[in-house]
Amino acid sequence: MTTILDDQLYSHSDRLAGKVVLITGGGAGIGRETALQCAKFRAKLVLGDINESTAQSVAAQIKDDGGEAIGLRCDVTSWEDQLNLFQTAFDAFGPADVVVANAGINETGDYTTPKVKDGKLEKPTMTTIDVNLMGTAYTTHLATHFLQLDRKQDNVLKSIVVLGSMASWKPAATGPMYSATKCGVLGMTRSLAYPLEQKNIRVAVVHPFFTDTALLDTTNRVLAAGLAFVPIERVGGTIILAATDRDMSTTGAAWVLPDGGPLLRLESEAIKGGVYDILTNRAMQFEA
Repeated sequence: MTTILDDQLYSHSDRLAGKVVLITGGGAGIGRETALQCAKFRAKLVLGDINESTAQSVAAQIKDDGGEAIGLRCDVTSWEDQLNLFQTAFDAFGPADVVVANAGINETGDYTTPKVKDGKLEKPTMTTIDVNLMGTAYTTHLATHFLQLDRKQDNVLKSIVVLGSMASWKPAATGPMYSATKCGVLGMTRSLAYPLEQKNIRVAVVHPFFTDTALLDTTNRVLAAGLAFVPIERVGGTIILAATDRDMSTTGAAWVLPDGGPLLRLESEAIKGGVYDILTNRAMQFEA
């Protein structure tokens, strides 16, 4: 585990100059903050959001400050919407260089209270799974393709950053579906680390504790009363560092913001030896 202070978050931010950064959920909260920070380092932004007006508002702010940006409506549960987002970025600026799978929602429905109507058990609400897990899976799949289009060098910046949560590590008692999605994106990202490293694409997953954004609903605000929230600026800076770090040995790492304190980088778990080494070696042979 490595502790990273705030003055180290932008150590490699010069790599963003002229690069194309695509962010889902880019119209508000962490997505908006990340977009504005990337724009300061002269990145070209493509922002997708379920709320088109907020995506366009952030893009307009970036352009007013002399940058380049596009804002589009994008429902991440729609393959067609996400494909359009990536294609629009390619047509406007060229192939994406950094993709941030940020779009997400809180728990929807009440999974722990089954409902019966007219004598029949109703289907539970699975919107959280659709947005947080399926939507992220669409984003990373598209990124794997578009990051490699027209690629002329292997050593240029190419990275995918996924938004996890502290619920990836410590299940949220009030959100079983939310916890499932955030555990899922952690597992997915770490599984992608080796095959994408062979394509010279970085992957990372960022895990913030509560951040003061519109996503933090009343229930969680009550639960978190008196606790130190993570500054949203630090989350944006963490995403930038996770995307731009020049050291490929940190690909697949988890970047954890457990409270109001500094960032912690957790390298891949070292469960090795025996059957685990055998499986890893076989997987490497398949990829080769």
